Amino acid sequence: MSGAKVFVRVHSDDNVSEEAKRLREQNKNQHPDVMIKRNPSGDALDTDFTLYELKRALGGVKHTSPGKDYVCYIMIKHLTDRSLNMILCLFNRIWNEGKLPPSWKHGIIVPIGKPGKDKSNPTGYRPIALTSNLCKLMEKLIIYRLNYVLESKGLMSPYQSGFREGRNTMDAVLSLEADIRKAQVNKEVLVGVLFDIEKAYDMLWKEGLLIKLKCMGIGGKMYNWIMDFLLERTIQVRVGVEYSKTYKIDNGTPQGSVCSPVLFNIMINDVFNNLKGDIGRALFADDGAIWKRGRNIICVSKKLQESVEAVEDWANNWGFRLSVAKTQVICFTKKKRIPVVKLKLYKQDLEQVSAVKYLGVWMDQRLTFATHAKKLIEKCKTGVNILRCLSGVEWGACRISLKRIYCTLIRSSLDYGSIIYGFASETLLKKIETIQSQALRICCGAFKTSPIAALQVELGEAPLYLRRYKLRMNYWVNIKGHKESHSVKGVMKECWEHGNKTIKSFGWTANREALEAGIDGLEVCPIVSVSNIPPWIFPKPLVDFQIQTQINNDKDIPKNIIAQQYIDQSYTSWLHIYTDGSKDPASGRTASAVHIPKFQCDISKRLTDNVSVYTAELIAILVALHWVEDVKPRLAVICSDSYAALSSLASGLKSTRQDIIYDILASLLRNSNTSLIMFLWVPAHVGVEANEVADKLAKQALNHADVDIQVALSKKEVQAKVKEVTHSKWQEAWDVDSKGRHLNSIQQLVGNGRSVYKNRKEDIIISRLRIGHSGLNYSLFKIGKHATGKCRNCDELETIEHILFSCQQYENERILLIQEMEKLDINTYNIQSFLECNFEQWKKYRAIIKFIKDIGLYGII
Repeated sequence: MSGAKVFVRVHSDDNVSEEAKRLREQNKNQHPDVMIKRNPSGDALDTDFTLYELKRALGGVKHTSPGKDYVCYIMIKHLTDRSLNMILCLFNRIWNEGKLPPSWKHGIIVPIGKPGKDKSNPTGYRPIALTSNLCKLMEKLIIYRLNYVLESKGLMSPYQSGFREGRNTMDAVLSLEADIRKAQVNKEVLVGVLFDIEKAYDMLWKEGLLIKLKCMGIGGKMYNWIMDFLLERTIQVRVGVEYSKTYKIDNGTPQGSVCSPVLFNIMINDVFNNLKGDIGRALFADDGAIWKRGRNIICVSKKLQESVEAVEDWANNWGFRLSVAKTQVICFTKKKRIPVVKLKLYKQDLEQVSAVKYLGVWMDQRLTFATHAKKLIEKCKTGVNILRCLSGVEWGACRISLKRIYCTLIRSSLDYGSIIYGFASETLLKKIETIQSQALRICCGAFKTSPIAALQVELGEAPLYLRRYKLRMNYWVNIKGHKESHSVKGVMKECWEHGNKTIKSFGWTANREALEAGIDGLEVCPIVSVSNIPPWIFPKPLVDFQIQTQINNDKDIPKNIIAQQYIDQSYTSWLHIYTDGSKDPASGRTASAVHIPKFQCDISKRLTDNVSVYTAELIAILVALHWVEDVKPRLAVICSDSYAALSSLASGLKSTRQDIIYDILASLLRNSNTSLIMFLWVPAHVGVEANEVADKLAKQALNHADVDIQVALSKKEVQAKVKEVTHSKWQEAWDVDSKGRHLNSIQQLVGNGRSVYKNRKEDIIISRLRIGHSGLNYSLFKIGKHATGKCRNCDELETIEHILFSCQQYENERILLIQEMEKLDINTYNIQSFLECNFEQWKKYRAIIKFIKDIGLYGII
């Protein structure tokens, strides 16, 4: 069978059992109008797309391979507004007619070989689909609106975490882990079933998805577009420059499509809705799990069997097939004898396993995470070996490149799931932390005896226990910004199990750690901001960035004159409004101010502490808009020196303060009938008098005794506080640690690793001198490779300090070194001044390297 036919067969109706086909027909008969086009609904969802929407979608695209039309995103990005309007007209015609071009529904399949598979067999290849980038651009417009409807109406199940903003795999894993810990505290067992759906995306029943859309109340043009998008799809296989025949596909959403993840979520949304009782459930896309805890294993098994049958019925009704071979059962307990649980799927026994991998985290029966640690270490050792291949003592990549590889290949793996496995035993965690020390040692070429704490400070890489703490708190902040319906909200709530026994688990410790970090009382703005008004209804903000261009073009004229002339000439009959935001880094106080010269009106407000300057600038703009709403001038120009704030408004791209952006856009919509409003970027401190007045007002407002405007902090703003606390903990640990004192005498502050110096060999020498572990006799003595550790000339310990300051053999060379250091105004009797990393670094290090070469220790240290 040809490769193309193999890929087509995956989507074929022949994969569906006769019983499933019968149930499909039964479902279709209950919804006879499912394949009939809908009339326009007349609501906001059916309005035409705007250029603002198109540019926002285009600004967020990544450069993916094009389809058969060879139209790339980069080409579309360089089009003028006139050309983009032509594309917009095409999109709106397709939207209104509900008919996509056939070429948009055609995919080019490029087979990519699977590792370790037979390359002579088509099943040994993974099909990668290339579709039209123009179609994917329109899909972004569609999904933006569809996601708004799903989130604003609460149509998605709270236990579904896949492909949703502000959610991730840890939501599902943590929900399961929390119940396992509660079962252990109560001396119960917890039995879990992890489902696997065969060819979930490939066999999605298209008519079934349309039924789901209909039941959700999604109709009109959205329904018509999705229906035509799904039907009559075709594929071709491309190998080199050769193409196969064109084949139609029966089922599934297109692979690589922007719409596919959301459409699949809709299809699988109600998979666990018919479960009865207190059955735990979690879902990330098609990775589903259900569980039940209790003391009576027979009762638990019975309830779970009923739930498995309910899921089986759901799959039959909606054209899915659950894999018996890949669906696993696991029993979590602390009992010595693990109970045997017999559950059936399609009347076949399910396999009970001792450890299961759920969304990348290995969970064993006693939840010790021993299996996860073992697998993690094996995976990370591959990354360590790559670092070894790329570096040596006298050759190789620089430390910056090596550290980037460490962060990409190793640290990312260590971070994933650490908020859960981070509560494993100290023995397991030390084995994992060994990976970091090995990698950092390779990055800076340090001796094996070098203290780990010193390696971390030298490279600016925090200890893993602090990274785990930081990630836990960041996740806690993320959850706090979600609605109460979020599945992990229940994990964080106090329950009697928390008081019954203290154990190491996120549910037990997160709130206490947040209290200790001082973030528990902070109000966090919604992680998923949903406007009361459909966001595509908002008008496009008019933003002018031309002042800087004028300043660059006329460099002979003072900046203040150019800026003021531009404002006066371009906005002669406009009301000028100046806004600014300010923050005191020491106290965390923030304020916003508005200055309207014509009305001699000044507004200054102190904001909630610890919000960012960016937030303060947006609040200042919002306050100005509220003033415009009251006064209703015909023409108003709001001048701000915040390029970031105005860029967010102009581009429409998602920002860290989408909630305030929506408030600003809503105010613009309210003002649209009475006032024309422009935004003008005035670069800070170019000498525009009114701009300076606004800046002064904002600084004065920092001294207000009380907060005038309460502003919820964004996730990033609270996480900035978490970062400060983590850094403080690292600094405290470095100050009191008994190891790494040699580097501590040189560098007392943690956080910023030393910059790379020249070639690999010399960079390693500098690191060894700073850390204090080198090829000198004293370092060799500490590892049992030298009898006394003393200098052969002076009968003193041969340390770094001895070589640099007192060894009599190198007196002449030292005189030259001291003379060079005195030119740099460096105290020649202080090891810190010699080897610190923040003063005339390059000149100083050059002198030291020359000294090392002159005394013949270049190849020894």
